[in-house]
Amino acid sequence: MQRVVGLLALALVLFWIIDSPATAAATVTNILAILVSFAESLVLFVQSLF
Repeated sequence: MQRVVGLLALALVLFWIIDSPATAAATVTNILAILVSFAESLVLFVQSLF
């Protein structure tokens, strides 16, 4: 069951990328920016502990 759900999710993501690549690229860029911000905050927190 998990394999079917995973394959379905992969198919939907691939369809989304093929259908609107600019929107997909912008979304990935936004997600990466959020992750970078989270990582910087985490580093700052750990540095403030020492």
